[in-house]
Amino acid sequence: MREKPLILIIDDEPEIREIVKTKLEASGFETKEASQGAEGIKLAQEFKPDIILLDVVMPEMDGVEALLKLKSNQDTKDIKIFMFTGKGDPRPEIVEINRKFALESGAVDFIRKEIELSELATKLQKTITEINQEKDIKRKKEESLK
Repeated sequence: MREKPLILIIDDEPEIREIVKTKLEASGFETKEASQGAEGIKLAQEFKPDIILLDVVMPEMDGVEALLKLKSNQDTKDIKIFMFTGKGDPRPEIVEINRKFALESGAVDFIRKEIELSELATKLQKTITEINQEKDIKRKKEESLK
């Protein structure tokens, strides 16, 4: 078991990865990085991160394709994934349509890159707390069946 929650950042923009990595590590998370979807899928299978931050628009394999592959893979299907984008229409109604699509595709949330980094860290910490609660419930259930 890891000491710190592991966040996998999959984004083709090195500056974004570095900014997010710095903030998350300062907030107590461990991070891994991938610059494209296929690389991210391999890292997810290898390291089983607690959460994946997945950019929507990337060359070769976009975030939606990577999300669908991660959710259809037995080893990665239960990892919590946040779709993460700086592209697209900023109008609230369009953002809401994109969020709904991301959720229907298996993501936990759809986050615009313009979000305050402290708000991002708070959202991720809340999800880590939920993951730990789910693990506790599962463990207690398994123990009661013994």
